[in-house]
Amino acid sequence: MATVSLPRITPDTVMSFDINPGTILQFLETRPEKGPRLKCFEGSVTLVSPGRSHESNTERLHLLIAAVCLEFRIKISSLGSTTWKLPFGAGDTAYEADKSYYIQNFGTETPNLRPDLAIEVVVSHSEKKALKAGELLKIPEIWVLDLPKHKLTFYHLSLRGKSKGAYKTAAKSLAFPALSSADVLQRLDDPATDDIAFLENCRAWARGLKSQVK
Repeated sequence: MATVSLPRITPDTVMSFDINPGTILQFLETRPEKGPRLKCFEGSVTLVSPGRSHESNTERLHLLIAAVCLEFRIKISSLGSTTWKLPFGAGDTAYEADKSYYIQNFGTETPNLRPDLAIEVVVSHSEKKALKAGELLKIPEIWVLDLPKHKLTFYHLSLRGKSKGAYKTAAKSLAFPALSSADVLQRLDDPATDDIAFLENCRAWARGLKSQVK
């Protein structure tokens, strides 16, 4: 396989601090509507203002998912930086993914229903708070795209055994069983700079996947 020449990664702007116990709801109420994305676990807050690399790779993942859904005829509802929190602010935990999706629960969404899949793009911050928050919120699957490491990891929430309630890595997606993290990462390396060309290439790739699972 040819060596991929990775583009220069632009950094995010990141700020971290603690809030007083029991004040997560007040904190959320005082934030601007279109502020940085929030990662908060038990009162420890990280705010992330995405740079260009962060934003462009988030959109590429979204286009890839859209292409798969078009070819496999899967209905989804996608959300941007929606704030997910525990009822009544319990645990001072809240999370805003880069993208999130209702897939298995499409059509049954309620305001407090957690998404089936969340996407976290990492540039200048750790994914640890996002994963810890996701465990408490019981988000079934999180994809973490680490740009500096050029690594995509699928995390599934364990439902039984000693690891119940914790994330474990998996090669295949829970929401989209035809997708592997290795194949998705390779697809993201498409040199096409035009979003429409990238989408068309993803659709052709997804058609190939569909033919393999028939």
